[in-house]
Amino acid sequence: MVTFQRRKLALNQEIIGWAMRYRGQVPARCGKVPHPGDGTPLFGDLIMRLKSFFRTTFVCTICAVPMAHVTAQTAAPSTMQTDIIQDTGVANRLTVGEVLRSLTQEIPAAVCHLQNQIDVDDAAGILAAGLDQVDELTGALLTGDIFWGIEATETRRKTIAEIEALQAEWAPIQAAGMRVLDDPSDQQAARIVYGAADILMDKTYRLLTTLDAQYSGSAEIQMRDVVLIQVAGRMAALHQRAALDACLLWSNGEDAEIAQDLATTMSHYENSLRALLDGLPAMGILPPRTPGIADKLAEVESYWARNKAVLETAVTGQAATVDVREVLYNHIIDEHVSLLDVIYLYQDHSKIH
Repeated sequence: MVTFQRRKLALNQEIIGWAMRYRGQVPARCGKVPHPGDGTPLFGDLIMRLKSFFRTTFVCTICAVPMAHVTAQTAAPSTMQTDIIQDTGVANRLTVGEVLRSLTQEIPAAVCHLQNQIDVDDAAGILAAGLDQVDELTGALLTGDIFWGIEATETRRKTIAEIEALQAEWAPIQAAGMRVLDDPSDQQAARIVYGAADILMDKTYRLLTTLDAQYSGSAEIQMRDVVLIQVAGRMAALHQRAALDACLLWSNGEDAEIAQDLATTMSHYENSLRALLDGLPAMGILPPRTPGIADKLAEVESYWARNKAVLETAVTGQAATVDVREVLYNHIIDEHVSLLDVIYLYQDHSKIH
């Protein structure tokens, strides 16, 4: 398990790494992305937003300067031409949408674990931070948020309407989630959250489709990078869906429909992971294009091999002790942290043309 202190240490180390990276002293790399379960949601969230700010500001300005300098030295004044594509946060918008999609499953999964007294501290921290993050992410899509790397306010009426509709859909779920935080035994509130998982997933997918149609044709991002962000984001949601299904099965007893959903979810997740690891040209999916992405995907694969074996016991109806469930949830949190890393790495790489 990645403990709170280890995560904080990793964050401090990565801040130094990012600063050195932008000054050209070390190769690009990415460590742990802060996770709401760190127990310090405000601290973790701030660091994550600062990273997006640094990525947007420094990668696009500092990295552009040497290229302009080289062009000036090698081209005649009359023929010199430098094409600089301004980064307005297109990849960041798509990433924020994908993080929103993962929250549609992460929040219900946290509610289930909290209500059933499984790793209470992490579950409560993830739930509290996730409920707040919904407002922050939808707000970033609407009005921009420099710390998430989104500079401009949304102006397209159709997109604004869909974001506002999603906010309205989330409002009663957020209220129910707060009730569970106050009283984990509140069964009615928990059922409201569980019942919204599919609806919110569908509504968020609709918003993602709108964002993709609106922004994927931008000169800022290539379609192959859009696909990679989409696949990694979908994996993050499927991963949390598996955590929710397993929790419900072990908490409420056998349910053939949920067991089948868990099996299907696991299959889709693994197929997507294999596609990112090995590439799937027919779907426009390229294999890892940097050592950092390859290493992070290998880390996810390692976590998945361990977690898959335990999740399969839920599919087959085997009981699990509280200890087994707590260890699994901790490992799922670790895997989710790495999945978020993958999304952000793809986001960053999309800015390199």
